[in-house]
Amino acid sequence: MRLKHEAIGILLIALAVSCGGGPDEQATSGDAQAVAAQGQDQLARWFARASPEVLALPDTVLAYIDEAGGRLVFGIEHARAEPAARAALARLGIPDTAFTIEETEPIYQLVTLRDKWRPTINGVQIHFGGYLCSLGFNADHGGDRSFVTASHCTGKQGAVEGTRYYQPTSTVDSTVIATEVEDPTYFRGAPCPRGRKCRYSDSSRALYSTAVASSRGAIARTSGPNNGSLTVTGSFSITSQDNATSSFAVGTTVNKVGRTTGWTQGNVTATCADTNVSGSNITLLCQTLVQNPNGAVVVQGGDSGSGVFQLTGASTARLVGILWGGNGTGTRFVFSPLKQVEDELGALVTTQ
Repeated sequence: MRLKHEAIGILLIALAVSCGGGPDEQATSGDAQAVAAQGQDQLARWFARASPEVLALPDTVLAYIDEAGGRLVFGIEHARAEPAARAALARLGIPDTAFTIEETEPIYQLVTLRDKWRPTINGVQIHFGGYLCSLGFNADHGGDRSFVTASHCTGKQGAVEGTRYYQPTSTVDSTVIATEVEDPTYFRGAPCPRGRKCRYSDSSRALYSTAVASSRGAIARTSGPNNGSLTVTGSFSITSQDNATSSFAVGTTVNKVGRTTGWTQGNVTATCADTNVSGSNITLLCQTLVQNPNGAVVVQGGDSGSGVFQLTGASTARLVGILWGGNGTGTRFVFSPLKQVEDELGALVTTQ
């Protein structure tokens, strides 16, 4: 089926990442491990102090520990934000040699392949209010037949107000396919930056209407990754799900299927990122950042809510999270790990 194209994007975000350091090449094997551990500990201490302080500043984009370089990296939207960031780091006693500040393209939270699907499957278009998103994944939740999408793909993020969903749109089919039943509220206080409120996933759950059929564990598949196709040629089967991982190894290849850019693929470039949603007081903790190494477009408006997965075979997949954001050029996306989705929504059965 050919799926139509529309993109809607809202809200900037900033990111903060915690990773490790490297060993001293001149040390023995045992000493090298001790040196590496010391470096990791020092960077972790600096990061724990610097992340909430820098993320509390306007126009910050991201902060993470550069594994290869053994340093902190802070991204800012423009040069005007640099003095405030440097001043904050100086107050914390972090030496200039321990960090780099770079101008960085902001990330957007995304709201906008598009035909009617019954039974519904993962990756197809859903409609609510005046917006379009992607159906992340069908799941059983304590015996309830549900689907999970992004929290901001609801009428009010972080609250349950009974958002009603249609597929593909209410004008094509006025049937309410599901109703929002779970979208946890945000908390304040450590480890949140001051003045902000936090969660560990941008996720919500909707309960299916009795008469609407859904297919658990099936992801719509297009003709290939990163080729722009929205024509569904088959499906992937979810045969496993990762309930344990919050920090994915840098370089891990992951995929998503969403209503705007279809099947896209990239590599994890930063992990466990504390993420400011610019223009709001929301921070999402321990998120994962993904880019295609060739600079391909991997996300655009409307892809929010897409399930993120690893391929385990030609047509089998392991579900690992839910996509909720990306940058303006579409070369980077952000997802919440499935472990954190389940920590907030409860246990989910997503496999076939």
